[in-house]
Amino acid sequence: MVISCERPYAFYGFILIIPALVAAFHRYRGIIAYSKRAAVIDTNLPESKRMLNLSRTLVVRTLFRCLAWIMLIFAYAGFSWGTYEVPVQRSGSAVSLVFDISYSMTADDAPGGLTRLRAASRYADMLLSRMDGVSVSVVLAKGDGVIVVPLTEDTAIVRSLLETLSPNLMSAAGTSLGKGIEAAFRSFPADSAQARRIWVFTDGDETDGQLASSLEACVKAGVSVSLIGFGTEQEVEIIAGDGKTKVMTALRSERMKKAAEQASLYAERYNVSAAARYIDATEAGSAIELLKPLKNETAITVSYEVKPVERYALFLIAAIAAFALSFAVAEFDFENYRRLFHKSRATAVVLCAATLLLSSCSARIANAQETASSSWAWYRKKYRNAIAGFLRVEERARQNGDALSEQYAEYNLAATYIMQSEYAASLSCLKNIDPASPEQVRFAAYYNRGIIAYRSGNYTEAAACFRDALKIDGTKTAAKENLEIARRQQVVKEAHEKEIELVPLAQDTDAISAVESAIYQRIRENDQKQWKNSERTAESNSSVDY
Repeated sequence: MVISCERPYAFYGFILIIPALVAAFHRYRGIIAYSKRAAVIDTNLPESKRMLNLSRTLVVRTLFRCLAWIMLIFAYAGFSWGTYEVPVQRSGSAVSLVFDISYSMTADDAPGGLTRLRAASRYADMLLSRMDGVSVSVVLAKGDGVIVVPLTEDTAIVRSLLETLSPNLMSAAGTSLGKGIEAAFRSFPADSAQARRIWVFTDGDETDGQLASSLEACVKAGVSVSLIGFGTEQEVEIIAGDGKTKVMTALRSERMKKAAEQASLYAERYNVSAAARYIDATEAGSAIELLKPLKNETAITVSYEVKPVERYALFLIAAIAAFALSFAVAEFDFENYRRLFHKSRATAVVLCAATLLLSSCSARIANAQETASSSWAWYRKKYRNAIAGFLRVEERARQNGDALSEQYAEYNLAATYIMQSEYAASLSCLKNIDPASPEQVRFAAYYNRGIIAYRSGNYTEAAACFRDALKIDGTKTAAKENLEIARRQQVVKEAHEKEIELVPLAQDTDAISAVESAIYQRIRENDQKQWKNSERTAESNSSVDY
């Protein structure tokens, strides 16, 4: 068994015990001397008997308080031993697309005489057409990294953006792939259960050398990164951002391979499932290699992570107990309580019966405790911890035949998935709710199914779910209001479908212009915040913007 300590510097707190003992000694010395003198006068008086025990009481109280302080130090030190498996729910994938829009991407050495940036745009469009149900974000990387499209499942807006990619979208000079990757990492919600991936469309011609460190940071956090190369290894002449300076650029595949290998070695060393790799966009099957992991991640899966068992609670309970006993020693006459206990044998019988009763209900009590702690994690928005706890409750309840706890666990899982916008996983849990479950569980299940259907645009199903919820409990005002809203939205949708077919966004020049304006606005706001940093970066890294 391996015992580990997270904060060993906490043991410096033992030094404080010495002055506390010295102060207690000087305080109690006079009291103890007086008690001994009083005891000599008449040992038969009750007061004399109490004074005889005073010195022992003071010593015991001080020892208990020192013990309480020691236990607090141990609790803060963070001792852990033993391991346990934590079930982690994973539902689908989330991919962040990072586009290198530096001037080096304007080189026209891609197949078909296309520029590298145009080839990257078409390649990404082809990938997006095969990524149904995958959440996508978009990051533009130049001298900085900017999130222009937050994580969404609406790929139409992303595909429209591809037509507007240009170095002119950002004023920051140089090329910083590392900052682009860091921005992509920030685009993922912290508590999301989705499998996270970053795809970087680039030629690898960076100017600040931050690629390797950013890859390692992502791999350490469990995020896989794929560097997708565009262009040729031969040097090509381009015009830099100033419009007059000629510079040479090429596909830096070896540089990207080396950075990916370093990050992968880190993953192997620390047994991390994520990895970094380089993919040549011109190689046959490169797109299949990128899309294949996503197909395996579309289903809802449960994996187990081995974590150490933290023991701080044991020491904390011991500290509280010792501190309470320090008062009990001084305030209670244990001799009288001992005699009272011997006279009342019924008390012992009751205690034994209570112990047996609690032992027989240990499984349900454990489920209740786990549910309470998981609900607290949910309240604090620590959704991954909440999911792990509810999964443990569900598994334990299923093994013990506790159908009620299992149904509550299913509902709690569904509610947690909704907070993470993982509607497929939530719907799967809600459909597992037994019709024989308590009314409040069945009502909540139908109500949340209605919410999911409404957010998915299925207003007919949403209205049906709210109607079923009201059949269980017709007093809920919120369900009535949502039913009416769903009905109205369905009428509007049906009327809209009868109208003339609208021009798709990709063909609507006004819509494209609106998208481009929105992107310009977002980037402009980012530039206003970071223009000083961009200037310093440009001066220190490169005098030429390419």
